[in-house]
Amino acid sequence: MKKPGLVLVGTPIGNLDDISIRAVRELKTADAICCEDTRRTGKLLSHLQCVPRPPLIVVNEHTEKQQCERIIEKIKNGERIVMVTDAGMPAISDPGEYIINQTTKADLTVEVIPGPSAGITALVGSGISPRRYLFEGFLPRKGSARASRLDEISKSSHTIIIYESPRRLSKTLNDLVKCLGKDRRVVIARELTKLYEEYLRGSLGELAQTFALQDPKGEIVIVLEGEVKENSMNVDEVLSDLRAAKKQGLSTRDAVRQVATDSGISRRKVYELYLSSTRKQVRQQTLR
Repeated sequence: MKKPGLVLVGTPIGNLDDISIRAVRELKTADAICCEDTRRTGKLLSHLQCVPRPPLIVVNEHTEKQQCERIIEKIKNGERIVMVTDAGMPAISDPGEYIINQTTKADLTVEVIPGPSAGITALVGSGISPRRYLFEGFLPRKGSARASRLDEISKSSHTIIIYESPRRLSKTLNDLVKCLGKDRRVVIARELTKLYEEYLRGSLGELAQTFALQDPKGEIVIVLEGEVKENSMNVDEVLSDLRAAKKQGLSTRDAVRQVATDSGISRRKVYELYLSSTRKQVRQQTLR
């Protein structure tokens, strides 16, 4: 017997084969499926051979609040309702947040079937540290809200994940250059998991110049390196981490790389500290 509740299902962000066995089972057995676009979800259901197809309920940015009461009532009546978006996880820069919130307030079951996420996919493929990151989603388009968010980003030491449309990418990169400078490392990921998937790596200045000439095609994820606050580093802590890494059997080069990644301090600065400490130890031994 199916357990009543709201089931959040992650769907492919490009390649239709990127879907879990659990997700397929839930889509095939749902009493109804909430989706952004019946055409997009219909294509996925056809690919998965979901026959007979469960009824589809359109839940997008315009209809989510209107449909909420209806969906909660269905769950109370014993139905198992699946929610999907056009791509990725519901509520992550997509519809779903309001219905999920109201469902939990009604003390009804919410289950999650994990699936692809463009932001996480771009992050792990970017080469920029994934140890600490902030997901910004889409930035406000204009005004003080946009300026305030850009200012917050400029001061963050976390890796930043931003979603952007192809036609607004050039403006966003130029705004980031104005707030963060042209040297900050950035990766532009586009068409993830699709035939023409691409990662473009460089500095903000370089990529702003590249995309000033033409708009890219496909969905865009910006992965931005966090601010490196070298002035606030704890020298003793850095040296202690270096010694610990070398005791683990790492070469000096690998130890420097690891400490630099963990601390957010440049490899050059970490290596300079290592050399300075080594020279100091040699002098002390000479004086004995």
